[in-house]
Amino acid sequence: MANEKNESKVFELLSRAESGTEITIRDDQNDFAAFLDSARLCREKGGRFRLIDTGKFGVFELEWLAQAGVDIYTSDEARPKKAEVELLAGACSKGQAVVAYFYQGSIRRNKESVSAPASLLQDISQSGAYLHLSNRDGERDFSFLSESAYACRQAGAWLVYYHYGRPAAGLKDLAGSGGWIHLSDRGFEPREDSALLLDVVKRAAAAGAGLVFHVEEAASASALRDVLQAGAFVLFKRPGLDYKSPLWPLQQHARRKDLDFRAYYLYTTILP
Repeated sequence: MANEKNESKVFELLSRAESGTEITIRDDQNDFAAFLDSARLCREKGGRFRLIDTGKFGVFELEWLAQAGVDIYTSDEARPKKAEVELLAGACSKGQAVVAYFYQGSIRRNKESVSAPASLLQDISQSGAYLHLSNRDGERDFSFLSESAYACRQAGAWLVYYHYGRPAAGLKDLAGSGGWIHLSDRGFEPREDSALLLDVVKRAAAAGAGLVFHVEEAASASALRDVLQAGAFVLFKRPGLDYKSPLWPLQQHARRKDLDFRAYYLYTTILP
């Protein structure tokens, strides 16, 4: 029974790969050989194969997959060693894939010294990996984020930052350094925050990056219109608004603008 179940999983994965669609799958859902064969087939058919790395495979197995075109989505929990991330970044470059690295730990830096976590991120931002961070569990140093965003750009990758709370002044420098920024309309105050938000949008666009605005609550239609016209990417949590809603035409306009898959970690529907 176990063999039949495994064979069924492999066949299902190969069938999805044959269709050339986007596949997102965790590393514990199949074995290495199945992932490798499916990834090659998926890329041949014009799709993308995205593997969520939980640490099941060794780094050299992931290197093989990356060279076959697998996008590796990993984190500091699964890959805490910079050498492994650097190896995967090089392999993804050869396979025309990407490695997205979500850093969830703390960053400590002062005038006298740079902490080990900060040093790790400095190295990763220069490796060619796409670096993802948020302030959900603690504040982030915007000057450090800006430096890292610039380093990522120089290495041919991006820093993507997810901001919880109202827009902060430090977002302007981050946007100007080429960092991609996600934030939501939760707590957004149009009168107080609109000018800052528009400045961030324009700076990000000028630097070749972007701001992604997540509409989760009843956002101001006029403020949202200004953000769209300035060049932001707007994602609505409610996919099907009533056509009578003042936000409906703005939602239709926003849908015409495609967001690069490298500008978010796995899914656009949530802030990680």
